[in-house]
Amino acid sequence: MNNLVLVTRANFLPLAVVIVAAGLSASLYAHGVFNPFDAFLVLIGALLTHAAVNVFNNYFDYRSGIDARTTKTPFSGGVDILVQGKMKPSVAFGIGLTCLLGAGVIGIYFLARVFYPLFPILLYGLIAISLYSPVFSKIHALSEIVAGTGFGFMGLGAYVTQAGVVDGTGISVFVPVSILVALLLFLNEFPDAEADKTAGRRHLVILLGKKRSAWVYVAGLVATYVSILLAVAGRAAPFTVLISFITTPIAYKAGRIAINSYDRVPELVPALASNVLVILSTILLLAVGFLAGLYV
Repeated sequence: MNNLVLVTRANFLPLAVVIVAAGLSASLYAHGVFNPFDAFLVLIGALLTHAAVNVFNNYFDYRSGIDARTTKTPFSGGVDILVQGKMKPSVAFGIGLTCLLGAGVIGIYFLARVFYPLFPILLYGLIAISLYSPVFSKIHALSEIVAGTGFGFMGLGAYVTQAGVVDGTGISVFVPVSILVALLLFLNEFPDAEADKTAGRRHLVILLGKKRSAWVYVAGLVATYVSILLAVAGRAAPFTVLISFITTPIAYKAGRIAINSYDRVPELVPALASNVLVILSTILLLAVGFLAGLYV
């Protein structure tokens, strides 16, 4: 059981929970619909999808040799379960495939109910999961976009399973979630940049260098809050979602550390921790804000 927790990186799965919560809350706010059974199924599907992503990442990072060369932190560098021989690579791949198939069965259930616009969202997710590590991570500056939008579509997909449509409110979930998850990957790439480069990866930190990337990270944080403001200004989201701005002091801390310590891993770790906290808290507060919008 411990090996299963490690290979799926279960400590990161709460990200899927808060993303689904944001999508479901937004659909309830905009359309007044909430089907508890469908909500439960979409949550299970999201967790299986995220677990599959994590397992396939571990598998392909082992195959490329990255996991044997990275500096491990609580937030980056992968896990050593395959490197240390605690689990066979074939078993890990099987776990990832099982999770993906389970998510696929749930996806088929929802496609039977809402084929369009859910089909392109699920198709994008399938392609992203299957090709992220072996293909997309080796294409210049594509990995952060694919990872961010993949999870953004998770939130939008949860919205569509209830609302049945893609509209401004759904997009107001998709955009900040996409930026935040891209930033989660982006900052975590700083400690791994050298190892990633030897394995043929071409993400933004490698292309821009860590110093410039630190400023791009800060710009991404700013863009997140601007996107929420624009959603409120465009009446796609209620003003109550501005509660998510509570996380700005934590975001400021993460950005300041990134700019000052971009090339010193031990000093960068607090920024990685703050980054995770910003992402989870901001998305969760978006969900709270949409629910609060029902009563204000």
